[in-house]
Amino acid sequence: MNIAGTRALVTGAAGGIGRACALMLAAHGADTVVIVDRDAAGLERVAADVRLAGATAVVEVVDLSQPAAVADLLHRGPGLDIVHNNAGVMSGPPDFPDTHLANMIAAISINLAAPIVATRVMVELMRRRGRGGLILNTASTAAFGALPPDPVYSATKAALVNFTQACKPLAERFGIRVMAICTGITDTNIVQRDAEWLKPALGALKIFTPEYVASVIAEIIADDSKAGEYVALHNEPAGAS
Repeated sequence: MNIAGTRALVTGAAGGIGRACALMLAAHGADTVVIVDRDAAGLERVAADVRLAGATAVVEVVDLSQPAAVADLLHRGPGLDIVHNNAGVMSGPPDFPDTHLANMIAAISINLAAPIVATRVMVELMRRRGRGGLILNTASTAAFGALPPDPVYSATKAALVNFTQACKPLAERFGIRVMAICTGITDTNIVQRDAEWLKPALGALKIFTPEYVASVIAEIIADDSKAGEYVALHNEPAGAS
């Protein structure tokens, strides 16, 4: 897919990977970028940067822990060509099994239920328009192994990868590609830098920048041959050249 002239939506767009993706889309010629988050002030800053990059920015302050709100947003929004289900949270601290139940439920809602609902609604809307499109889910390399301090996070990301793979037939049937990007540790606010279990990894690995992840997302969008797959980004050792 050529990004130029498209209308796109990015959740979790007030910072981190979401912000970088929104700016990447604008820089690649997207006509409209709908940015979604619960951080209104952060969204306004990103919107200003999106407009400077030449795209129309639409700000939507939405609590993604309420999946029904995601459906309402998509139904009232403009016809979209690209949807990036990027928003995600961890459920701690404190670490499991002392994790607060409310935080666990929010993580399940934001990381898994919201992208599933968004995908379901977008398939309906894209079919109604008679056009294909791309739905991209931000997962994590945590999907591929146990994460005892936060098993809810890794479980939601594993389920999101499985869901993405199950959507592969949509490409052939409707021209709708569903993809996932599984990022390693990336320099965003979600990283619990003071967590004892994470400090060894932070010291031993090269940390991705959100801008690098956004550049990989641009490649995923451009490659129409891939559907129902994930692209995994694994951190290299800090000393690697």
